[in-house]
Amino acid sequence: MNRGASSQAKRRKGELRLPAEEGSPLNFAGYHGRNVMVTGGAGFVGSALVRQLLDTGANVTVYDNFLHGSRANLDDLKGKIAVIPGDVLDEWKLLDAATGANVEYLFHCVGDTYVPTAYDVPKRFFRINVEGTMNVLLLAKRTGMKRVLYVSSTEVYGEAQAPQIDEGHPLHPLNTYAVSKLAADRLCFSLFLEHKIPVVIARIFNAYGPRETEPYVIPEIIAQLDRGDTVRLGNIHAQRDFTYVDDTARGLMALMLSDAPDGTPVNVGSGFPYSVEQVAKTVARLMGRPNAKIVVDPKRLRRYDINVFCCNNSLLRKLTGWVPQVGFEDGLQRTIEWFREHGRRWSWEEFVDETVMYR
Repeated sequence: MNRGASSQAKRRKGELRLPAEEGSPLNFAGYHGRNVMVTGGAGFVGSALVRQLLDTGANVTVYDNFLHGSRANLDDLKGKIAVIPGDVLDEWKLLDAATGANVEYLFHCVGDTYVPTAYDVPKRFFRINVEGTMNVLLLAKRTGMKRVLYVSSTEVYGEAQAPQIDEGHPLHPLNTYAVSKLAADRLCFSLFLEHKIPVVIARIFNAYGPRETEPYVIPEIIAQLDRGDTVRLGNIHAQRDFTYVDDTARGLMALMLSDAPDGTPVNVGSGFPYSVEQVAKTVARLMGRPNAKIVVDPKRLRRYDINVFCCNNSLLRKLTGWVPQVGFEDGLQRTIEWFREHGRRWSWEEFVDETVMYR
C-alpha cells in the first residue's frame, strides 16, 4: 500500500489521526458541511490548508488575487472548490464573495511575506498586511461569521530571548515585514476588544513543503542543487524552526475550532530548530549530491538577520492536542519528490534574480 493510501485507510471522515503513541486524533468534524473561505488560498500555506479542509468535507472558497499565489497550486482541485479572483483591498468584491458563499469560517492567509522585497516596497507591505486584514475583520463583523483565523508570523518576536519562544515573549520586530505583521496581529486583538469580532491569531514558524510560492531557503536550496553541486546562500548559521506545511495547516485548523479565547495569539511550529547549513547538507544528501559545496554569498545576506527562531508550541498542544506528524527529513524528501514531479521548477523562479523579486 502506498503512503497516500495508507494515510487514507487510517482516516475517518472529518478526523485526522495523530501517531498512536502521541495522543488522541484531532477531530475536524466541525468543518463537515461548513462554508469556509481561505483568502490567499492559491498561496503556499493557503493551498495546503485548502486540501486539508476538503478532506474534512468542508465547502471551500478561495479568494486570491494571484500576486503571490499560483493558479497551478489549485489545478488538481478544479470542480472541488470555488475560486474567486479578488484583492482583499477591494472591500466590495470581498463582501460579495463572502456573502455569496455564506462564509462561516475564514482563514486569512493573504500577505506580503518575502522580507527582502519589503526593502523595496514597504508601503505595499503595510497596505496588504494591515489594511487588508482590517477589511477582513470588518467583513467578519458585517456578515456575522463564526470566526476568523489570522495567519501572523514568528517575525513579530524579533531576536529570541529564550531557547524557545512562547506567546509571552517580548514583541520586538526587526524588519519592515515583521512590523507590518505585528500591526495586523495587534489589530486583531484591538478589534476583538472594541467590536467583539471573533478572531484568533496563529503565529506560524517557518513552514516548508510542496507548492512554495516564495524563494525561501529550502526551495532555493532544492532548486540550486537540482542544477549543480554548488549552493549559494546567505547566513548559513541562522537556525529556524521548520514545520512541514501539512502540519502547519492542521495546526491552523485545530486552532480555529479550539477553545482559545478570541484575540489570543498561539504559536504553530515544530519546536525543533535546524541551521541553514544543516538543511543544505541534508538536502544535498537526499538529492544525491553529498559532496555539494556551500558558498556564502554576501549578496544573499539580509540587512539584519535573526540568529534563532524555535517555537514553544505548548499552548497549541494544550488547546488542541496537535503535534507535528511529519519528521524533518521525511518532509524534505516529500518536498524534493514533489519538485521533481512538477517540472523541477518553483512558481516563483520566473520572478526572481538571486534575492530580488520582480513582482
